[in-house]
Amino acid sequence: MKHKIKERAKFPIRHYAIGLFLVLTALVFSFFTILHLAIEPWQSAKEGSQKIAKEYADLESLTSFAIYNGKESYYSLIGKTSKKEEEAVLISKNSNKIHVYRLQDGMSQAEAEQAAKENGATSIDKTTFGYLDGQPVWEIKSGSTYYNIGFESKTLLSKEGL
Repeated sequence: MKHKIKERAKFPIRHYAIGLFLVLTALVFSFFTILHLAIEPWQSAKEGSQKIAKEYADLESLTSFAIYNGKESYYSLIGKTSKKEEEAVLISKNSNKIHVYRLQDGMSQAEAEQAAKENGATSIDKTTFGYLDGQPVWEIKSGSTYYNIGFESKTLLSKEGL
């Protein structure tokens, strides 16, 4: 009789261990499935934009990709052409507008970040090339403040935030 009691005590522990293993496996699988579904739209936007930039702007290698959300949303790509020139390509998310800029013809990213610091930015969280009010801009995020610096005008166009 003592022998049967010991077996009964071990038997539920195995079931709990197996159940716990199955629940943890399901949670890990669910986490990675949700992560994949969350990244998929961004990844497909990047791949599609890169294909368009290669076709229309001869952009061969991609240095950075971002989504600029100003008054209108743009896919922002920075890279090098087959002639090894650095270019920024802006592809409108909602229309068929494509803007191509040679980076040597305007303000550099480093200069734009310096201009933002001169206008009150403490630390640079993110810099994105975008398009605002008919002109290309560098959008610099510092804390909860956004600085829009004109790419061609090389001036502070707007400062928004808290």
